[in-house]
Amino acid sequence: VVEDALRDLFRADHCPGGSVVAEAMEYSVLGGGQRLRPLLALHVGRMVGAEAELVMRGALAVELLHCASLIVDDLPCMDDEEFRRGRPTVHRRFGESTAVLAAFSLVALAARQVVEGIHDPYTLRNMVDFQQKVLQVLDCNNLVGGQAMDLAGGGSSRDLAARKTAPLFALAARAGIIGADLSPAERRAAVQFGHEFGVAYQLMDDLADGELRLRAPFETQMARTREILETFGDRGATLKEMLDNLYGKSLA
Repeated sequence: VVEDALRDLFRADHCPGGSVVAEAMEYSVLGGGQRLRPLLALHVGRMVGAEAELVMRGALAVELLHCASLIVDDLPCMDDEEFRRGRPTVHRRFGESTAVLAAFSLVALAARQVVEGIHDPYTLRNMVDFQQKVLQVLDCNNLVGGQAMDLAGGGSSRDLAARKTAPLFALAARAGIIGADLSPAERRAAVQFGHEFGVAYQLMDDLADGELRLRAPFETQMARTREILETFGDRGATLKEMLDNLYGKSLA
């Protein structure tokens, strides 16, 4: 479902083809990936009974931002990666200048497609609120700050995960509750779950890469994340499965 929605987005007028920047954007987004963040959004949306179309708009925005961040992370001035998802990175395939333009364009597309074509005032207000959250994720307190911390080599594994990885997962959870009839406490719990899931995901990845040598921080983080999910009782069964899958990967 997510793959089809992403392809439809690039077929629509949102992103007309015919330019090398558009080609680089598609190369980045449609070149594979787990789609874990939009899947999280969809599962949260189903759990709380949110409107599927609005949740999908939010989910796509999160994935587009994620792909834009990967383009930037891979640049020679950042991590200088040669390959991503089994293929040459965007700057290796299209050049550095086109890669930068593609990343900017993906951010713009993420923000635009959240609200375009919506005319109902109440719905539009909800989506504009989410659009603001989309842009906040990019500021120096979130993804940009996390990347700067990573480049400087400072901060603990959890601190880095909370700044560089968790914000997009929290945004995905926020996408899942767009328009849902929830109490303030439930809304906070859903977003907090997304944040803690993102931290757990990064610690799992660090374990796999050997950057995190002890399992204790990951185990503590998993317990914290499961505790938050208890707010939703049996409704959180699918999200519990996502946590179980994450834990299984940590043992692989």
